[in-house]
Amino acid sequence: MKLSIFGFSAAVVILFFAVPSCSKKGADFLDKTESGTINEPITFADSIRTMEFLNGIYQGVQNNYKQTFLTNYGSMADCTDEGEVMWTGSANYPVPINQGNLSATYAWVSNCWSHWFSRIRNSNIYLKNVKKSPLSAAMQSRTTGEVRFLRAWYYHQLVRFYGGVPLVGDTTYSPDELISEGRNSLEECINYIVSELDAAAQLLPDDMPGADYGRVTRGAALALKARTLLYAASPLFNGGYDGNGGFAAAPEQKVLVSYPSYDANRWKVAADAFKAVMDMNKYSLYEDNTTAAGYGFYKVFHLRVNNEAIFSMMDPPNTRLEGMWLPPTRGGQGASYPGQQLVDAFPMKDGKAITDLTSGYNPVNPYVNRDPRFYYTVLYNGAMFRGTSTTTQSPVYTYFGAPTDGMGVSSYTTRTGYYCRKMLNNEGTGNTNRSIPEIRYAEILLSYAEATNEFSGPTQEVYDAVQAIRRRAGLSPFELPAGLTKEDMRQAIRNERRIELAYENQRYFDIRRWKVAHDPEIVILRGIKWTKDGSTYKREDIVADPRAFSHPAMYLFPIPSTEMGRQKKFVQNPGYMQ
Repeated sequence: MKLSIFGFSAAVVILFFAVPSCSKKGADFLDKTESGTINEPITFADSIRTMEFLNGIYQGVQNNYKQTFLTNYGSMADCTDEGEVMWTGSANYPVPINQGNLSATYAWVSNCWSHWFSRIRNSNIYLKNVKKSPLSAAMQSRTTGEVRFLRAWYYHQLVRFYGGVPLVGDTTYSPDELISEGRNSLEECINYIVSELDAAAQLLPDDMPGADYGRVTRGAALALKARTLLYAASPLFNGGYDGNGGFAAAPEQKVLVSYPSYDANRWKVAADAFKAVMDMNKYSLYEDNTTAAGYGFYKVFHLRVNNEAIFSMMDPPNTRLEGMWLPPTRGGQGASYPGQQLVDAFPMKDGKAITDLTSGYNPVNPYVNRDPRFYYTVLYNGAMFRGTSTTTQSPVYTYFGAPTDGMGVSSYTTRTGYYCRKMLNNEGTGNTNRSIPEIRYAEILLSYAEATNEFSGPTQEVYDAVQAIRRRAGLSPFELPAGLTKEDMRQAIRNERRIELAYENQRYFDIRRWKVAHDPEIVILRGIKWTKDGSTYKREDIVADPRAFSHPAMYLFPIPSTEMGRQKKFVQNPGYMQ
């Protein structure tokens, strides 16, 4: 039986893990990578080596996932009001961001830059050589589509972190070569990514069957195009630095981080792009409210083949997530502690917000009758979960001083009163299949609803898209109130995004593109402290992490100081020192 990542055989998995990641310290994107020492004529004279080189480009997606989502040093979720990283040392990625100390010398800034540009360089090497390879003409065409998608994927990552970056086209720079021009404007970068994805979509099939399942498809190209256009339409980039209620920036900086002025039609363009994915009639939400309310939301992350997955990380069966996120009594490290803001965002099971006086919410007993997704996302005081070697469930206790898992027991136990449960297996103790989403259909529906509402208001199509998410979640009733205003619907969509896509590497970028990341309610992470008093618990709302946000500089990463020192025409992002 073959094990696979992105559908590749076990032999290629070994290759995947041999490829250097972006953990290389102090390197800029022109440093030598695996491609810096490769003998191109030999590699591309052999079909197996050619495909191995391609697989190494794919590997960068996995490394991106580790870098921003699953790492011992914290994740992007821990840089938001989703959660708190367990490790508090300044070397751990989220800590400087949360302290308001993000700078051009920060290791994560340079690591991500070099990682994504090294994969762009490798993509260009592949595109330059693929027609010299012994691959069939059909395979050359298809893999060209895959690589053009991957190159656009890495540019997409760069743009949402840094704004406009240098577009190197098909040029393969040598390790010591300088870029002759500076950074391209944000608009130029968006246009380039969209054009590359349009071209890739023409070369890619709708399905990758058999052993190739998990490779890039046409749907993935169209979905990434739509997401790119959503970012372009959003407040941060859509005239966000225009000087008219926007952020301050020098004239030479403005075009690098924003369109010159706001254009409402960008929302329409984004909505049409998401509708194109929907009209493929290929993707759907995985829904199962028969096994249990919201069970489809839980199960979809454990199904390697499912119609909701558009572009996913498919690890071989493993227990990595359980090992990272479960509390100590369940064999985990408790690496991320969800915040009270995330907990409070989940409505009651009837869909009413907990702030609704008719919802039945009880702050003394707050975990009863909540949205089924809550129980699949957060481990709270008294939550039932299986043991480390048995499927028998027992309570997880997080109250202050609770044995092993409790708040205050050690520096490694929860500081918010919660542990993360998103995507974890509660039905078996062995290895778990993984379909960890980079893009899934739920995102498409929510993004379509957002873009359409921003352009046209809360049309029936907007209601339908959001209500499909709520129906799959197991809410009853799942319908939104009739007659919502545009602002009401905006807030409803944003809340659905934060609970549906929690811990999926979305929140960090959502609160920035909406220009709300500086809101104190988002910046300062809150938690809950339960104190046991006989057979009852006393509640105390606490500040788990009094964070800072250097508004507006921290809406984007700075360009790494290593690049600013070498590339003389580079202009730094607003608010940062060179």
